[in-house]
Amino acid sequence: MTNNFKCSQTYRHRMAAALWLLTFVVMLAVPVYANGAMGIKENVVVTGNNITVGDVFYGLERDHDRVLGVSPRPGQDLVLNARTLLRIAIALDLPWRPAGSNDQVTIRREATIIGQNMIEDHLKAAIAHEGFGGAFSVRIPTDYGQIVLPREEKASLDVTQVSLNRSNNTFEATIAAPSADNPIQKFQVSGTIHPLITVPVLKENIQNGHVIGIEDLDYIQVEEANFLNGTIVDDQALVGMTPRRFGVAGRPLRAGDLMAPKIVSRGDLVTMILDDGVLNLTAKGKALENGSKGETIRIVNTSSNITIEAIVTGINEVRVAQ
Repeated sequence: MTNNFKCSQTYRHRMAAALWLLTFVVMLAVPVYANGAMGIKENVVVTGNNITVGDVFYGLERDHDRVLGVSPRPGQDLVLNARTLLRIAIALDLPWRPAGSNDQVTIRREATIIGQNMIEDHLKAAIAHEGFGGAFSVRIPTDYGQIVLPREEKASLDVTQVSLNRSNNTFEATIAAPSADNPIQKFQVSGTIHPLITVPVLKENIQNGHVIGIEDLDYIQVEEANFLNGTIVDDQALVGMTPRRFGVAGRPLRAGDLMAPKIVSRGDLVTMILDDGVLNLTAKGKALENGSKGETIRIVNTSSNITIEAIVTGINEVRVAQ
């Protein structure tokens, strides 16, 4: 049985080789047309339902509009190899022969393509219309990530019959393109819903010592499932802080990534404020320690030479502890 199969394979290979040899014998028997004045169009985009001789060959003296066959489906390719092209040339008595087995013509049917982003945007709008609140993204299988329509149709779609399962954040919906009234493409799709959390991040990499301002911040959205506990979501918790080591742009930050910057250095002259609700006095002092905002440090009054403790409230500013 195995030997018969091998014999059959060998026979088919020999026959194929013989046919291809015969093909080239025919090729050699027919001169190439007018020094290459006629040739093949290697990559062709067609818009109609039919492929014509003129779509495949250039330099024709006749039969330009003669129909060869049906165009591929919108967005798909059809490849005519050297053997097929030779059959066409012989059948139509065209003075062209392939230069080799690599000769081929790839024909693509022009189409209107609707991409995955547009599909998911419409699904999000439809799901929100069903009452799913907050920021979220949707995910659908890649097999449904593209809709191909004939070239003359506009890139549009309608989402109908949306069904939500809030217990596991999934949905089912029907998509019709270009519209529910003209459903050239219509299919059902299932997908998942992913709630998003807005998180402040650094716009650019920042070194330790740089005091973060609101202008240093950008915002990204993180899927709830990927949100790490401790990630800072309040941008005001970042303002006025500095990276403990090195802040990387675009990366969510946690409390341990930050520290209060030293805004008073030992030896700095500072303004001391005493405000007990009745008196509001200021005096000059000299810092005996480094201090971050909110820290209590020792200050020496430059007039009285008395050392007191004060809380750092700003750059070179302290409030006398009560």
